[in-house]
Amino acid sequence: MAAIPPLPLDLGLRREPFFDDYMLERTSGGLSWELADPVPTGQVFTLDRPWEGPYTGYFTLIRDGGRYLLYYRGRDHAADKEFTCLATSADGIAWQRPSLGRHAFAGSTDNNILFADDPALCHNFTPFLDTNPAADSSARFKGVAGEKEGLRAYGSPDGIEWRPLQDAPVFTQGVFDSQNVPFWSAAEGCYVLYFRVWTGEGYHGFRTIARTTSPDFLNWTPPERMTFGDAAAEHLYTNATQPYPPAPHLSVALASRFVPGRQWLDHATAAAAGVLDGREGDVSDLVFLTTRGGNRYQRQFPQALVRPGPEPTDWVGRSNMAALGLLELPGDRIGFYRQHGYGTTRNRIELMTVRTDGFARLRAGAKPGMALTRPFIAAGERLCLNFATSATGTVKVEALTAEGRPIPGFSGRSAPVLFGDAVMHPVTWKKSRAWSQLAGQPIRLRFTLREADLFAMQQS
Repeated sequence: MAAIPPLPLDLGLRREPFFDDYMLERTSGGLSWELADPVPTGQVFTLDRPWEGPYTGYFTLIRDGGRYLLYYRGRDHAADKEFTCLATSADGIAWQRPSLGRHAFAGSTDNNILFADDPALCHNFTPFLDTNPAADSSARFKGVAGEKEGLRAYGSPDGIEWRPLQDAPVFTQGVFDSQNVPFWSAAEGCYVLYFRVWTGEGYHGFRTIARTTSPDFLNWTPPERMTFGDAAAEHLYTNATQPYPPAPHLSVALASRFVPGRQWLDHATAAAAGVLDGREGDVSDLVFLTTRGGNRYQRQFPQALVRPGPEPTDWVGRSNMAALGLLELPGDRIGFYRQHGYGTTRNRIELMTVRTDGFARLRAGAKPGMALTRPFIAAGERLCLNFATSATGTVKVEALTAEGRPIPGFSGRSAPVLFGDAVMHPVTWKKSRAWSQLAGQPIRLRFTLREADLFAMQQS
């Protein structure tokens, strides 16, 4: 469960997607609460350069104004040498490899290799754009990298020219052989870092996730292992934890679930499909988690968000990982990149999308269903909903007191009944009632859905 503060909730004007149980007290009737299905777009970035190849991975996507930067690990498999590479884009969809001229590969510097010749830096460099208002402009971008000796911190004014922020590692209390994820948490007023640990001693038990925080990106608190409520222990290989752009007080994690020793392809079939080095011996998929800070993940949906699917080369361990970074796209869509064919000759990433706030939904079919919110303080001039119905479907919205009693003019027959499809639709009441009349009062909302989906609510 999400951590619930004392009631009533003070939401202010922030957006609240129904990704976790923070807003919901109970549901009943024909209402289901379910993950949506991300849609593949066919927009693919293929890792076909000789310095990229089958073991390219650990992608990080950053938007900086009108440009997008994509950082990733490349690997010269024959020489067993790793690189950090950089691709750029104007829209986050069509990618170019800039000729950085920094490092020679096969006698030429005409490549997009950003870092080379430093194994600790090149294995898992993970940067972010620092939104801390107090951040120095010379370290507007920050990042971490490292493995056995610990994580080192780096800073950059532009995402290209990087320097160490101190000579020694800044954090050593973990097992860092994965993509370790830092960012500035505005909701908590500190830097956070999500990283790999194991449930047992050393490399025993399950791969899982821990967290540490810092006021300055150099000094970090003792780590806390993340909890997952009642979810069963599973290997989580990467965590891809990040603030959700339309509601950055809430972070989502597109985590890679790893199943060692589970094999679908026989070796001959795998080799014929381009799988290298016996990688068919494990499988992976993608799961969805949320956190509102602290050491708690809520895993409301234990099933896969993205399954391996019909392509044989996706039934390979460490395939299907999500790149770190979400895209806000035209047409009210949220995008993320999913990796196909890791450890194969068909390694690539593909853009997948969901409706804005559409990772999860409250859904009712022909049988109506009801959802009741926890008490919260009404605020702003209007209430808006992200919803979609069928041609005959409806969403009824009632305002109740914190104790659950109808508020005259805002419930029963006076309650609006909506239909259609919109991501920010204002709710209007009859008889000159206005949402602003409720401002400052502790209230609940009761939604009754029929052939409808409800994704999020927001006061504005």
